[in-house]
Amino acid sequence: MKKQFVVKVYTPKGLVLEKSSDYLQLPGKSGDIGVYFDHTPSLVQCIEGEMVLKTSSHTHVFFLPDAIAHITKDDVTLIVNHLEPIENIDKKRANASKERAIGRLEDARINHNKTIDINRAKESLNRADLRLEILLKHHLN
Repeated sequence: MKKQFVVKVYTPKGLVLEKSSDYLQLPGKSGDIGVYFDHTPSLVQCIEGEMVLKTSSHTHVFFLPDAIAHITKDDVTLIVNHLEPIENIDKKRANASKERAIGRLEDARINHNKTIDINRAKESLNRADLRLEILLKHHLN
């Protein structure tokens, strides 16, 4: 049996996930990071993307916003604003968000609309695309 490590995720509401894990994949700022038991201790800046947590019997997938991960040899602690399990990703809502963001960006480009926050629209588009990619990758469309 593989040695496991503990993954803890904290949001402003407190501890929202605590699970023993065989493997954890995080979207690091410089690329995806794979974590097993006895990983080199690290402090990692995570970007928005897919977090995969594997146990001996199940694979759990989440949309992870920007986060900080503290990795030790036998545990990983993540600090995030929220954590969204793949089961809670709403495809219709993600598609609607994507269309709104595209519309805002088009309006800003075509009409030179200065009231539109272009960075916010791009970030919204990125989040929607990531959620849709996660659903597609795991065949939950």
